[in-house]
Amino acid sequence: MLFHIHHHHDEKTCPAGDPERLSATFAAVLPALKENGVEVVGAWVDPPGHDFFFVVETDDYGALVEGLRPIVPAGSATIRPVGDVQTQVQAAMSQN
Repeated sequence: MLFHIHHHHDEKTCPAGDPERLSATFAAVLPALKENGVEVVGAWVDPPGHDFFFVVETDDYGALVEGLRPIVPAGSATIRPVGDVQTQVQAAMSQN
């Protein structure tokens, strides 16, 4: 299953100015996801907006949560399951 994740923190919790915190949080999140068996399809960042975006694939929501653990203290995340557009459109068209 695919998930879209939007993680937001603010300038007060941003680890960018602290190399040790940055190493323990955002530098650690992609390896942590992989270690938990979560495939990262893509990852993007808007540094001035303090926003990170991930698309991941997993059938284990618990593994997803564990993989995100390094960035949990830095802010909050919205996690939404998503589906392939073409697949969904074709399914809807075949029902008519």
